[in-house]
Formats: sequence, C-alpha cells, structure tokens
Amino acid sequence: MSNNHLIIFITGATVGLGRLAAKKCLQLGHTVIITGRSEEKLKDAKQWILKDLQPEHEKNLHGVVMDLLDTPSMKKAVETVGSLVPSIDVIVHNAGGTRREFSQIQKIESTVYMNAVAPLYLNQLLLPLIEKSQHPSKRIIFIASQIHNPAINGGGGGESRKIPKDVHIDDLAGDKKTWDSMKYYKMSKLAVIWGAFALAERYPSIKIVAICPGFVPTTELARNSSYVLRVAMKYAISKFNFATSEEDSTDFYISHITNPDLKTGTYYEKTKVATPSVDALNKTKQEEFYQLAEKTMQSM
Repeated sequence: MSNNHLIIFITGATVGLGRLAAKKCLQLGHTVIITGRSEEKLKDAKQWILKDLQPEHEKNLHGVVMDLLDTPSMKKAVETVGSLVPSIDVIVHNAGGTRREFSQIQKIESTVYMNAVAPLYLNQLLLPLIEKSQHPSKRIIFIASQIHNPAINGGGGGESRKIPKDVHIDDLAGDKKTWDSMKYYKMSKLAVIWGAFALAERYPSIKIVAICPGFVPTTELARNSSYVLRVAMKYAISKFNFATSEEDSTDFYISHITNPDLKTGTYYEKTKVATPSVDALNKTKQEEFYQLAEKTMQSM
C-alpha cells in the first residue's frame, strides 16, 4: 500500500460532515468505508457521495450497516470490513448525537454511552485491522467539541444545560431528575477526550487525537432536538460569525486525516493544537473513564 493512499473508516457517514468528508477523501484517491444504520441510508449516501465523481471512484467506496447502540451490529460490521480490506490506516469516530429523553445503557447515561463508550468498544474491535496497517502515520481520530469546556458558552442558556467544572465519573450514570439533553451531550464530549487521551497512552505506535471541527449548526446532529431549535440552527444560527460551514469543517477533517505531523495525545480545534478544559486534562479522570468503559466493554 502506497503511503499516499489511505484506507479510511468513517462512522456515521450517511449524512452531514462524515458524508462530505467521505466524498472529499474519495476525490483525493483514497479508499473509504462508511457506516450507516440501515442499507437504505447507505444506498442514499453512496449515491450522494458518488454524484459528479468519476466512475472509477465507485470501487473505492464501501458501506457497512452499524449502529453504536447495537453491539452485534458493530461486531458484524467489523467482520465485514475485514473481508473488504486487509487493514485500516485511519479511523474517524464521527458518529454520535444527542438523545431526546433520559435513558441508561449498562448503567451509563445513553448519550455518554453512544458518543464515548461505544466508540471505544468499536475501536477495540478494529484494533487488529489498524495494527496491520504499514502506513507510518496510521491514526485514530475522535470527534470532540469545545463545548466540553464549561468556560465556553454554547448549547443554549440555563443552569440545567451547563456542564459542571468538576465532572465525577459517577455523574456519567445520569440522573433522571436533573437530566438535560445538551448537558449530557457536553459531558459525553468531555468523556470522548478522556477516552482518546487514555487510548493514546496505551497505543504509542498509533497517532490518536481528539478534534473539534467547529460549530456546524446545519448538520443533523440536533435531530433529537425540538423542531423550533432545528429550524433555528439551520436557518438563523448558521449565519452567525461563530458558526462553521460544512465545507470548512470537513476541510479540517481532511487535514487531520492526511497531515503527517499530527501529534498524538493532543486536542485540536479546527486545525490548531488547543488546550482542552482542566477536567479534560485530569489524568486520573482519563484513567477512571477508560476503566469504566473497559469494564462495560467486557460485558458487551
């Protein structure tokens, strides 16, 4: 495999940033594997991605059905990937979202489970494939967000939506009485950084980073939010100067996918190295979260 050619695995790439990133990766000549929650979604995504591309790109695009909330589907997806390609050079943990109401999975609040624990389990399944990669700069990219930081305004107002400055591991179980969708989305992104940093300590031969590609209100991330909020994000908030376009955001994806100088165990905002929250840098909490995820994974 040429060092200029990458085999790239992108989760949640049937819509939004993942889908556009897949198209741009194909245009650069790479092989891309996307995941989606149904064959129908994958079919529609493939048609969108391949539109206006040369016919030869089709052979380099693969799709596998997978749902982060469905453990058997993750196992089956990885088996399928192993039959399609000999190895993986880049994993992009792009899938995720918010939840409409409180629930738990294996005693972990479901947003945290979906966005931070399930990707670590999937990563564990994919490790043999990325370890087979001969690429000198193989990497794993986790999509985080700057709103994991309590010092950053974002996600709407109100005390109930704020992320605590000091999140305890026990908080990740959630509390139905005080639960708020955005609050736990923020906490899940904090946990993403904890997991990425803990993983980087364990696998020094693989570049592992967490990135914030900017605030992109036009994606379907808020699909579980109210209709009013979805419309506001798509047509009003997207015009504000703090918002990032899908084009620009996916260019940041491509930069991290292809940049040979990526620094492992690092948090990036857009294309620049950034300092995450004090909580995110807490090594004790990084390890505690990874141990929680590992314990959960053992029963999956």
